[in-house]
Order: sequence, then structure tokens, then C-alpha cells
Amino acid sequence: MSDARVSFDRPALSVIIPCLNDARLLERCLLSLRAQSIAPAEVIVVDNGSTDDSAAVARRHGARVVDEPRRGITWATMAGFDAAEGDILMRIDADVELAPDYLERVRGIWRAAEASPGRRVVGVTGSARFDIPGVAGAIASSLYLGAYFASVGSTLGHYPLFGTNYSIRADWWASIRDEVDLSDTYVHEDMQLSFAVRADETIWFQRDLVVGMDDRALHGLRQLAVRFHRGFYTIVRNWRIHPPHRRLAQRGRLGSRLQEVLSP
Repeated sequence: MSDARVSFDRPALSVIIPCLNDARLLERCLLSLRAQSIAPAEVIVVDNGSTDDSAAVARRHGARVVDEPRRGITWATMAGFDAAEGDILMRIDADVELAPDYLERVRGIWRAAEASPGRRVVGVTGSARFDIPGVAGAIASSLYLGAYFASVGSTLGHYPLFGTNYSIRADWWASIRDEVDLSDTYVHEDMQLSFAVRADETIWFQRDLVVGMDDRALHGLRQLAVRFHRGFYTIVRNWRIHPPHRRLAQRGRLGSRLQEVLSP
């Protein structure tokens, strides 16, 4: 797959990329993976029913192609996680571009997370910058991602996973796979997984772990509205199972008296 020095150190990193008709951007993404200072254990491109040459592009760059005919990024992500063999399952989008030290930094962050006290770290998430030149790109990225982390994080009691740039422990995925419902393709899969984080677990947010991201998410008010509606839908859907007051109380995010009353 890669021109980089293959590293057999632990944890072994599996890169999972869901893809639907994204051949051009996928090629850019895979080229940035080839330029890494260390190579991942494997790269899996989940072909979610593409009609362009996405699968051919993936194979040309040495990625393993997994077919998932059920349309929806939730299904595609699940198929990739199930197929992966590494210790850490890294989920990126086809439209990202990675700095050459990205994988090396992810591995280092996970090693630090393993040694950190407190709740068990089951996921690591970073940020992104839209491919817009100058100050406009920085502002757009900050507003878009700031709104996401603030709104979703306030209901979770911890940072949420960010779908363009996150990784989770393979053993954690195995433990929650049958409990988290990814059959509803309208939910945001990163948020759905974030709600599966238990009271003694947490997500590590690495602010400076940034990927370049195509700015197509910002094209059109209707698309933006749909994205925000899907986010609100995902939160409300999960509140039925994970009421925010109880979740926050379990994490010590409420006053001591409220925690005493609301915690089970």
C-alpha cells in the first residue's frame, strides 16, 4: 500500500475509508497515506455501491476493498470495522488529506492514552480544516466544528467522535457492536458511536490532530440544514436510551446534590 516504512509496533493501525463515488478525492486521500512516515497495518476502502472507478482507484493504491451494497455510511463504517484486523480502527473520509506524520502521531496519542489515569480511553478524535484558502477557511472550520463539539459534547459529558477524523479501540468496537444501532442510516454514525461510550470510558480529543477536508459540506443551505437536522435527530433518538441528566450525573458533570438524586 505505502511507500512509507512499515512499522510493526503496537498498536497496529487499520485505516477504514467508506466511499461512494469519490474516486478523485479518494485518490488524493490514498496518496497522502502513501506519504506517511510509517505505514498502517492495512487500509480498507468500503465500496458502498459506487458507479465510478472508486474501487479501481483503491486497488491501484494497494487498499483492500470491502463491498457493502447496503447504502449508508453507517452500514459502510460497520462493514469496515468488522473487516479490520488491527488494534486501532481509524475512520477517515475519502475527501481528507493527511499530513505525513499523521499516523505516527495517532499511534503516539494512543500510547499516551493507554498510560493516562482516569476513565479508559476508547476513542481518539481530532479536528479538520476546510480546503478554503486564508482566514476564511480558518473561520469556517472553527464555526462548523466548534458548533459540533460544543452542542454534542454538552449532551454526552465528554467530547464526541468526529466522523472525518477519529479512531477507536478494536476491542471496544467488539464489545459494543451488537448494542449500538447503525441500521438507521439517517443518524450520524460518529454521534451514534459516541453515545455508546460508557460511564467509565471516555474520548480523547487531540485539538492539533488536524486533517485537510474538502469544503463540499458547506455547499448549499439545504445540505447544511440536512446535516444539522440529522445531528438533532441523532441526539433526540439517543436521549430515549441515554437521558442527558443521567449521563452527566454519572460523569460528575452536575452539582453533587443533583448527582445524588439523578444517578441510578
